[in-house]
Amino acid sequence: MNNSLQVKLLTPQAIVTLGQLFGNGPTWEGYIISKPGRDLLMELGLAARTDGWSYLTEGGVQLAAEWDRRTISSASNTSWFRKLMQVPRHV
Repeated sequence: MNNSLQVKLLTPQAIVTLGQLFGNGPTWEGYIISKPGRDLLMELGLAARTDGWSYLTEGGVQLAAEWDRRTISSASNTSWFRKLMQVPRHV
């Protein structure tokens, strides 16, 4: 599944959770912003869970790193925004 199709399938909860897992790395079950959002990411192969820890797969990292910077509010998802600013843009 290509990234544009995956983005269209993501709910707002999944997008926030994608940002959380990208910005903060593996996250303990009790701290996941949206479990339904995480579950959708897992269904799409963008996230995984092991022993109570949720994390992005390679595809999830790629999608988060390629996300349109203009659509991320630095106020609403500071860690994603900061990390994204460190990722070199492909020309």
